[in-house]
Amino acid sequence: MLEIPAGRAALLDATAGQLTTDPAPQDLAALGNPRPGPAPHRAAGTSHRTADGQPVTLLCNAASAREIRIGLSAGAAGAGLIRTEIPFVGAARWPSEADHRAALDPLLSLLAGRPAVVRLLDFSGDKIPPFLAGTQGGLDALLGEPEALGDQLRAALASGRDTELKIMVPMVARLDQLAQVRAALADAVPAGAAVPPLGMMVEVAATAEAAAVFAPAAGFFSIGTNDLTSEVLGLSRADPRMGPALAADPRVLALISRVVAAAATSGIEVSVCGDAAADPGVLPLLIGLGVRTFSVGAARLPRVAEWVAAADTASCADLAAEAMSASAGPPAAHQLRADAGPS
Repeated sequence: MLEIPAGRAALLDATAGQLTTDPAPQDLAALGNPRPGPAPHRAAGTSHRTADGQPVTLLCNAASAREIRIGLSAGAAGAGLIRTEIPFVGAARWPSEADHRAALDPLLSLLAGRPAVVRLLDFSGDKIPPFLAGTQGGLDALLGEPEALGDQLRAALASGRDTELKIMVPMVARLDQLAQVRAALADAVPAGAAVPPLGMMVEVAATAEAAAVFAPAAGFFSIGTNDLTSEVLGLSRADPRMGPALAADPRVLALISRVVAAAATSGIEVSVCGDAAADPGVLPLLIGLGVRTFSVGAARLPRVAEWVAAADTASCADLAAEAMSASAGPPAAHQLRADAGPS
C-alpha cells in the first residue's frame, strides 16, 4: 500500500480485506448501492450459547476506547486483549507510569466490573519503537528494564482497580520470564491489595508444545493464533499468503489441542485471542477442540456471535478431529474449512 502513488483511486472491501487500485467504472458505480445498516445494539455481557446450549464467552480485542465501546455495544463481556504497545510504537523512550495511565484510563474506565486483560508491552515484529531500533525488542527487552516493567504494572493496577483485571505476558518462551513478571507484579501491588491473575499468551510453537510445563505456573492461557500459525508454517506475518484461515492446518490445531488439554489438567482458563477466532471456518474447529472463550476484533463480534449460536459442539468436535487427522496438510484442512464454515 505504501508504494501506491498518492492520488490514485482505490476501493477498500473491508469485509474481504481487499484493496483495489484504479477500480473499473462499474465498481465505482456499485458504490451507489444501499449499504447494510449498523449492527443492532446488544447489552454488554450478553450471554452467548451454541446451538446445543454450551455457554461461550465473547470478549473484544482493543487498543482504544472506541473499540471498547463498539465491543460492549455488540455484547462483549469485556476485553480479552488490551494491546498496550500501540500508543507507544513511535516513542523515543520507555513509557512512564504517567504515560501508561494516560493511555489506559480511557479504556479501563469503560470496563468497571468487567473482565479486562491487559497485555504487557509487546514491542516486537513491526511494532519496535525508535528507542529499540536495531534490537530484537520483545519480552526480554522489557524484562531487562525493571523500572519500565514496574511502571506499566503499577499503571495497570491503578487504571484497572474497578475492573476484573488480569495481566497477560506476551511471547512467553521460558518459565523464568513468567516468574520475573510475577515477582515484579507482587512488588507493584499496594499493601493489602489482591494480586490480579497473571497469565500468558501461547504463541510460540515450543511453548505450545510444552504447555503442560507452563500451565502450573500460569493463571490462564490465551492462544495467539497469528504468531503461532506464522511460526508453525514458516511464514512471516507480513507474507501475503498469511491469513486466519491457515490456523486450520493440522499442525496448528494439534498444538492448540495440546494447550487446551494442559489448561484443563491444571484447572486454568484458556481462550483464543488471535484472528482465527473470527474466521468462519476455523471457529468451529476451535469450538470442537474445547475452546469456550474467544476475544475478537470489536467490529467482528456480531458475526462471531451468530456463528457461535449456529454451532453444534458435537459436530464441531467431529470436524476438528477430521481436520487434525488430515494427511494432506493445509489443503485438506482448507477444504474442511470451506465445508464447515457457517453462512
